[in-house]
Amino acid sequence: MTSTAPPWHPAEASTLFDLVARRAAAAPDGVYLSLYGHPLTAERLHATSLRYAGALAARGLGPGDKVALVLPTCEEFFFALFGTLALGAVPVPLYPTLGPELTARIFRDAEARAVVTIDWFRALLEAEPAPAALPRPREDDVCLLQYTSGSTAAPRGVMLSHGNVMATVRMMVETVAITAADTIVSWLPLYHDMGLIGIAFGSLYTGARLVLLPPDLRDPRTWLEAITAHRAGYTVSPDFGYRNCLRNVHDTTGLDLSSLRMAMSGAEPVRLSTIRAFQARFGVGDVFAPAYGLAEATLAVAIWPQGRPVRVDASGRFVSVGRPCPGVSVAISGANGADRARSGEVGEILVRGPGVMLGYHRDPEGTRRVLRDGWLHTGDLGFLDDEGYLFVTGRLKDVIIVRGENIVPADLEEIVDALPGIRYSAAIGLDHERTGTQRLHIVAEVRGDTLAADGFSRLARDIAATIHRQRGFRPARILLVRPQSIPKTSSGKIQRSALATLVAEGRLSDRIVHATGAVGREPADA
Repeated sequence: MTSTAPPWHPAEASTLFDLVARRAAAAPDGVYLSLYGHPLTAERLHATSLRYAGALAARGLGPGDKVALVLPTCEEFFFALFGTLALGAVPVPLYPTLGPELTARIFRDAEARAVVTIDWFRALLEAEPAPAALPRPREDDVCLLQYTSGSTAAPRGVMLSHGNVMATVRMMVETVAITAADTIVSWLPLYHDMGLIGIAFGSLYTGARLVLLPPDLRDPRTWLEAITAHRAGYTVSPDFGYRNCLRNVHDTTGLDLSSLRMAMSGAEPVRLSTIRAFQARFGVGDVFAPAYGLAEATLAVAIWPQGRPVRVDASGRFVSVGRPCPGVSVAISGANGADRARSGEVGEILVRGPGVMLGYHRDPEGTRRVLRDGWLHTGDLGFLDDEGYLFVTGRLKDVIIVRGENIVPADLEEIVDALPGIRYSAAIGLDHERTGTQRLHIVAEVRGDTLAADGFSRLARDIAATIHRQRGFRPARILLVRPQSIPKTSSGKIQRSALATLVAEGRLSDRIVHATGAVGREPADA
């Protein structure tokens, strides 16, 4: 199909559906994405989304209504998403396997009037004609209700306006320099803000070709093979995705990642050890781009510049996520919470910019707590160096305080995860009434539970000795547990508060394969 539409620039689009319509008019046969080897063109995306909009309208839905999308990575997700947006309604993307209790809680909180799920209803949705007229949302109308991952609290609905989303997408593609000539390979789930806003919306904005893989990849080599086959220039993953490749892909025969210009890493602490090992094994250069963002800022706050070696702080423990993106300001709260921290001083990260949310849905008090004095108070800890580069050191709520000493869990987890036999670990602090302080607990998933008892005992001693050697103190307790015992959010973040509750109440006991008592002094004189 040949287009007769005049030349246009994506910046002219005021909303996401406007972007779909303009791209379909300009390049109807252009492939928006490839899913399981099947291409989806811009024209089919536009036409089918309009039919979905018609089906929703025929069932009484209209502007402002919340529509929950409980779908895996599939074409129907995009049709339902953009069909909802075309109608002026508000999509609420949800993780398909959250479980009935949490899903029901989010349905109630979101006040969802409809749910679109699995393709049993596809024929029904596609049978309706497009609406006769479409609304024209304002920039400050709610575009998306994005629920947080719930790593430190119950998931909350983040209200993002059309202006928030469009400004963030423009800012991100400018920062990472993606063009229509590029290919992106991603396995990130579409309910995750990076997978949806950064990848799906970013490729729509630029015209870059998007190759989507299922999020539940059983073999991480599939991801690397897709990068090789499609000569992809861009990919993205939390640190654990790259670590998963290192743990499971030892034979690199047939893999060629030389096309990569940027491998973004975000959503959890970025480990220098992961970057260095991945570079060495898979023969990539300075392609890693650590990034920092959060749902309350729509997504991106800072992204490391393309093609530059990563920067590490003087201690060698923290990797910079770059300077703030264009239009974004970052400040660090000082020790008393009012003043600004000095260069290199750790404090709460504050953010200001066009992506900062409208607020939390049905939670005005929570909104007031985090949106104060024109700044978003992120709850994350970090510092800025002399050149304005941001370093993220942890979560305010996650910091373990043992006799006045602050311990960053991610720092210890990197040490423990590097030990042979450990699959995944979490550091938590439990209040101790007798001492009046917290006690440091290490919970570590082992690779298998078939070791002899003395093997587990040696592994626990190795954990204690390694932490003592590198940080000068030992944990109060070490719990070795079976795989999949540490609770995580839908985006893979450790749910520390949930884990602490499980340990404190003894509800992890059936998962424990070995436990120590107090294996040494706590960090009183570390």
